Amino acid sequence: MKLFNYYTAKREPRIGINLDEKIYNFSQLWEFYKDIKGFHQSPQLYFLQMMIELDVFNQADIQEVISTVKEFRTLDDILIDEKITYDVPIARPQKILCIGRNYSEHAKELGNEAPSEPIFFAKMPSSMLPHEGTIMIPHNVGRVDHEIELAVIIGKTTKHVPVIQAHEMIAGYTIVNDVTARAMQKGDIERKQPWLRSKSFDTFCPIGPYLIPAEVIGNPQNLQLTLRVNGEIRQQSNTANMIFPVDELIAYISRHMTLLPGDIIATGTPEGISPIQSGDQVTAEVESIGTLINSVH
Repeated sequence: MKLFNYYTAKREPRIGINLDEKIYNFSQLWEFYKDIKGFHQSPQLYFLQMMIELDVFNQADIQEVISTVKEFRTLDDILIDEKITYDVPIARPQKILCIGRNYSEHAKELGNEAPSEPIFFAKMPSSMLPHEGTIMIPHNVGRVDHEIELAVIIGKTTKHVPVIQAHEMIAGYTIVNDVTARAMQKGDIERKQPWLRSKSFDTFCPIGPYLIPAEVIGNPQNLQLTLRVNGEIRQQSNTANMIFPVDELIAYISRHMTLLPGDIIATGTPEGISPIQSGDQVTAEVESIGTLINSVH
């Protein structure tokens, strides 16, 4: 059960769903469901964030929509057989928060000690880039690195949540490549300045393509992560190696700020970061979630 945002050939926004290796127009499926149930006042669904905010982005509700419609009609006419353009799975997050040094081997490769508590920073939402989009490296910015990460999408308003309840706050999971202007970041850190700008250039947050309901994934702490550049493996690890697991991260951040539906938490990158350059193809894969592919220019 993999959902995604896309645009039709006429640039109309839609939600798609991947079922048994076939993709369907879930926005239209929702309209059929509304008619069957008589939910005529329910809004049309064009973006996944709408489903999250309406609290219907979960395995049970999505399955009910599918099963109900299948009782009355075939889905053959809502198969997507046209060329589509992927959009980012969350188009308007209030916050993109990233966790630094959450894999001990990554901390070592940067010459840092493993942290005793989570380190988090931000990327600007304007940096997001969809699947099959192009990472644009600014002129004279120096070294730019890839960083594959499991991303958590918050589903409920979350403040001071205990660790034991943190999983209830998750809508789903996707993939983020936390592209970083490494030379700029290093210089800013040496000058004791924030490194926000090195993380937030346009296109420096490839994300997607799919958003997977949290219940489908179950335990997020045993997922394989693999990043390839031009087919060569550069990063390979497992979310089991996180210093601070997902539930602890959500609880910790929620003690400092309120998390809102649609907020994104990128949970940190493992060792193996390396430069990317114009002409490269970057492929980021997270087990059970999918593959995020972006070219570099």
